[in-house]
Amino acid sequence: MKLYSNPASPFARKARIIVRELNLTKVVEEVNIDTRNPPPDFRSINPLGKIPVLVLKDGSTILDSPVICEYLNDMGGGKFFPGMSIFREVSGRWKALTLQALGDGICDAAVARVYETRRPAEQQSPEALQKHLTAIETGLTVLERAKFSEKITIGEITVACAIGYLDFRMPELAWRNSRPKLRDWYEAFAQYPSMKDTWPEALA
Repeated sequence: MKLYSNPASPFARKARIIVRELNLTKVVEEVNIDTRNPPPDFRSINPLGKIPVLVLKDGSTILDSPVICEYLNDMGGGKFFPGMSIFREVSGRWKALTLQALGDGICDAAVARVYETRRPAEQQSPEALQKHLTAIETGLTVLERAKFSEKITIGEITVACAIGYLDFRMPELAWRNSRPKLRDWYEAFAQYPSMKDTWPEALA
């Protein structure tokens, strides 16, 4: 099967990390796509023109990083998506999925802000830039108070990918200065081989 991705994408990075953590590198071939200049047939793979996309052996496709990650987790026998509990109102699964949603939301805001800054200066919207920045800053502040699981879930992976993207595209943010707990957690998490092997970079 093929995973269409981009080394700069925080969304694709989630799936790439799971591929490595579950030793699926011989089963999943990674294909880099520049979404700003995609191959002519890419929309036949994903009509939305977005990455990541997972193409299965039978040619069918799975879209959207949360869905792709859960598929890979099930295929590889992973435990990154905790099971539900009928005995607790808030099970580990919902905590992990909520953390994933927060991380993805930070990524959404960061990617949108990066694209806004690439527009000609006279066309940029100060209101949009501030809106995205506020979402990022507020999300990081919530993460500073978060209690991360000792057993890695999709939530922790997503948050780490979001922070890695901020370091890559928005180093001027200097988020570490006011968030020491999040800083220490991330610096430790970033030492995983799968994190080092998927550090974001721009396509040549």
